[in-house]
Amino acid sequence: MTDKQKQNLLQFLGYYDGIPDNIWGDKSRKAQEAFQKAQGLSVTGSWNEATEAALLDAVAHWEPEESQTPGSGSWWDEIEYFDRSEFKCTCGGRGCNGYPAEPRERLVRNADMARKHFGCPAIVSSGVRCQLRNSELPGSAANSLHLTGRAMDFAIPGVSSATLLAYVRTLPEVHEAYAIDGSYVHMGVQKY
Repeated sequence: MTDKQKQNLLQFLGYYDGIPDNIWGDKSRKAQEAFQKAQGLSVTGSWNEATEAALLDAVAHWEPEESQTPGSGSWWDEIEYFDRSEFKCTCGGRGCNGYPAEPRERLVRNADMARKHFGCPAIVSSGVRCQLRNSELPGSAANSLHLTGRAMDFAIPGVSSATLLAYVRTLPEVHEAYAIDGSYVHMGVQKY
């Protein structure tokens, strides 16, 4: 892969803000390091096979954000109780731009149904995660469904995790569900 191709792909993903010129300078290195960090790779300062494979995979699985945001005529407009921002990665910009993956439609619809069922606002403690944030959380699986926008951890105040979990297990396409503590539940959908 040429340096210009790398720059173009990093620019496409929002990491490189220069003009792709086939010159691997400071902007290119900073973009590469930010990408490596967001992907949970070693920040090496040099290009390697793992970085190239991760870049090609990220481009192959990229989904346009504008088609999935509220007010864009997408399924988000049908969601009654949740906003996309509630699912944002909590790394604070240290590992990603907040959305290394988009929250999946089935996940958000299920959360909306739970909120409606219990008639009480829900608290999302963890939605989408980047590799960095995922690696910081004790007990997180390396292949967590949070990394692909297919999982969330949430609670509904006044509802025990046992009660919430029992309801979550009745929802469509729930692949994994378990209580985290007395209040919070993990819900994961459509593993593959």
